[in-house]
Formats: sequence, C-alpha cells, structure tokens
Amino acid sequence: MFACKYLIFLCIILYNIHLVFSCGCYGSTSCTPNGILCDYYHNATDSCLCDCCPACNTCKQFLELNCLAHQYSKHYSLSNNQSKIIAKINESIISNYIIDQTNGEIVRYLWDPCLRRSLPNDIYLINNTDGSYKLVGIPKEKIEETSFEILFKGPVNLILSIHFTITII
Repeated sequence: MFACKYLIFLCIILYNIHLVFSCGCYGSTSCTPNGILCDYYHNATDSCLCDCCPACNTCKQFLELNCLAHQYSKHYSLSNNQSKIIAKINESIISNYIIDQTNGEIVRYLWDPCLRRSLPNDIYLINNTDGSYKLVGIPKEKIEETSFEILFKGPVNLILSIHFTITII
C-alpha cells in the first residue's frame, strides 16, 4: 500500500513535468493558424491547418500557412547582431552563429530549419554537433541586397525567427 502511494505520486509528478517541458503532436489539423484548438463543436475544419504543438508543424505549415506565427520568438539574430551581411565574391564570409540577443550567447539545441528563401549559391547553413547552426560559405556570384528568414524549432516548443539580408559584391 505504501509503495502504491509513492508510485501514484511519482506518476503525477512525471505527468506534470511532461506538461511543462514538452507537448505531444496533436495532429496536423488540431489547431487554427492562431493556435485555437479545433474540435467538432467550435471550429470549422477548413481553418484547422496546424498542429497545436509547435515542434510538430512542418516547414510548409510554418511558411505557407503561418501556423502559430504569433508564437515565434524574434529576439534572435546572427552573430554580433549582424542582420546585414555584406560579402565579396570568392572570399569566405565570417561564420555567423545564431545568438540570443538578450544574453549574446550562441543558441544550441535547434533543429529543422525552415528557410523562406533559398540561400545564395555556395552559402550554407551548417549544423554543428552541439545543435548550434552557423552560416558559412564562399560566394561565387553577385547579388543585390536580399532578405532572408529562417525558422528553427527549439526546446520547450520554442520557434525562433531569424531575419537578415545578404549582399554579395
């Protein structure tokens, strides 16, 4: 009896920890793009286009359907708050890590980057073994200033949004 009480207590604690630190995939049509839970009584199924758990959405859901866009964290940038990259043809660009602007630290444990526009030829987004990403490369052709956005999935249902421009002269 004593062990059974502790087992029940442990199950309750672990269940609550799971609720705080993660979510399960509810289904690709469980929410509206604004994050409103869909059910048969309150929402039309044609507006139920997203998964309520941010990490379970695909790049298509994020970029084309704007799923959960109100939840994107935007206080992230490339290294040294570099929102404008100016590079020269045939010269290596300085590695630009994804950083948290609130503390200046490199952000780790990111996955599934979604690019709104393809990066220029010979510029790459590299995933390091620690879960951090950096932008690297040696551009081979000129481009005018062009805007880019990358969304990353992160811990505890975090979706990071990074905006920057690249000019190659």
